[in-house]
Amino acid sequence: MSYIINGYENKRVFEIFEDLCRIPHGSGNESGIADYVERFASGLGLECHRDKTGNVFIRKGASAGYENIPAVLLQGHMDMVCEKNAGVLHDFERDPLDLFVEDGLLGARGTSLGGDNGIAVAMMLALLETNSHPMLECLFTVEEETGLAGAKGFDCSLITAKRMINLDSEEENTVTAGCAGGVRTEISFNFDKVDLESAREAVEIKISGLAGGHSGADINSGRSNALVLLSRILQRAGEEQKVWLCSVFGGGKDNAIAREGSAVVLCEDAEKLRGDISDEAICIKRELCSLDAGFEVSFGTQSVTSCFRLKDTKRILGFMSLVKTGVLKFSNDIKGLVEYSRNLGIAETNGNKVRLTLSSRSSLESQIDLSCRELAALAALVKAKSKHYSRYPGWEFNPQSSLRDEYLNTYESLYGTRPEVVVIHAGLECGIISSKTEGLDIISIGPNMYDIHSPAERLDLRSCEKIWKVLETFLSRK
Repeated sequence: MSYIINGYENKRVFEIFEDLCRIPHGSGNESGIADYVERFASGLGLECHRDKTGNVFIRKGASAGYENIPAVLLQGHMDMVCEKNAGVLHDFERDPLDLFVEDGLLGARGTSLGGDNGIAVAMMLALLETNSHPMLECLFTVEEETGLAGAKGFDCSLITAKRMINLDSEEENTVTAGCAGGVRTEISFNFDKVDLESAREAVEIKISGLAGGHSGADINSGRSNALVLLSRILQRAGEEQKVWLCSVFGGGKDNAIAREGSAVVLCEDAEKLRGDISDEAICIKRELCSLDAGFEVSFGTQSVTSCFRLKDTKRILGFMSLVKTGVLKFSNDIKGLVEYSRNLGIAETNGNKVRLTLSSRSSLESQIDLSCRELAALAALVKAKSKHYSRYPGWEFNPQSSLRDEYLNTYESLYGTRPEVVVIHAGLECGIISSKTEGLDIISIGPNMYDIHSPAERLDLRSCEKIWKVLETFLSRK
C-alpha cells in the first residue's frame, strides 16, 4: 500500500487515515469503516462490540504499571459530510477520495475531506496500538452529521471510564468544554402545479462560488447562504413582473451553509428578469465578505410543462425570504459566543412538493423551543407543514475539571503555551453521552482543520502531529 503523507512523527496515524479515505463513509454509509475498525480490533485481540445502530465500542486493558490510573474514553464519529463542487464526477457511495498535500495541508480534489471526523478514528486506532496507557475505551459512532443518531442509540452502560476525550474539535490551541444543542426542521409545501398547454422555455438561475462552511462553527464568519440570496433575487424579479416558480434546489446538508442554489421560473419578460437579477447581484456582491468573493449568478434555459401558481410561488419564496437565519443572538456571558442561530441548509423540489430543511442551534433549550414555535407559525402562515426532528441536548460548561487541567498542563509542558478553554456553538456528541453517563468529566480537542463540510476542507498535518504528541504524552503519564 502506498501513502502520500510522509515526514511526520505520527506516521501510523496518517497511514490509517489514508486507509479510511479509500472507504466511502458518508452519513448512513459507515459500514465499511465499521468493518475496518472491527478488523483492527480483532487484529490486536481486543474486546469489541458493534451495536444494532452501527456504533463500534472497543476496550483495551491498562498497560503494565498503569492499572491504578483512571480509565479514559476516547470518542469520535465515523461518518463525514459529503460535499463536492458542481461538475465534479465523484460518487460518495463508491469512490475513494482523491487526496493531495499542499503546503502541509491535506485536502481532497473537488470534494470534502472528512477530516471531520476521520482523523479522530485514525488517532484512536493508532493509540490502541501503543503500550503505555491506562485502560482505554474507544467509541466510534455513526450518523453524527445527520442528527447524532449513533450517540443517541448507544448503550452507555458499556462505558466504565469517568474521563472522556472527544476528538471532534477543529482548533489545536483550544480545549472545548461545552457546546450547543439543536434541532432540525422540515418545511414542506405541497401545492398543485398548473399544467401548461404546451412546453415553454423557462429561465434557470444559478448561484455559485460561495464559501459555504459549517452551520455552527462558521455561522458568525459573515459567509452568505446561497438559498437566502436566491430568494432575495427572485423577490426582486417578482417586484417588476409576474414570476412563476417551477423548481428550486440548493444546499446539500442542513448543517452546512449552502454554497450553491438554483431555481427555474417562468416569467412575462425573460430578458428583463435577467437584467433585474443581474442588477441585484451587483448589489449583493458589494455586501459579501471576502470569503465569498467567487459569488456568481448565471442563467440558462429549461423546457417546462408545469409551474406553481402565482400565489403559491409567493408563499414558497416568502418563507425563504422571511425566515430568520444566521446569528440570532450572542451570549450575554461569554463575549463573541453565538448563543442562538438558524441555518437554511437544503431546498429541493420533487413534483408538486418543495421541501426546505433548517437547523436551529442554541446553548439554551428555551431558545430551541422558541425556534420550533417560530418556524411552525411561519409555515402555517404560508400554508406549509412543519416537522421538527433529531433534537439533541447541549453540553453544559463545568467550571471544575481535573481532566481539562491535566490536558492543559500536558500541552503547556510540551509547547510552552496554554490552550484557550472555549464553549462552542457547534453541536457535539458530548451532550448526549454526558446526559446518559453520570459523573463523566469531558473535554473535546482536535487538530487545526479549515473549511470543514466543504470541498475546501483542509487538515493541518503538523497540527495533527502536535495533537498526537499531546495525547500520547497525556496517556503515558503516571
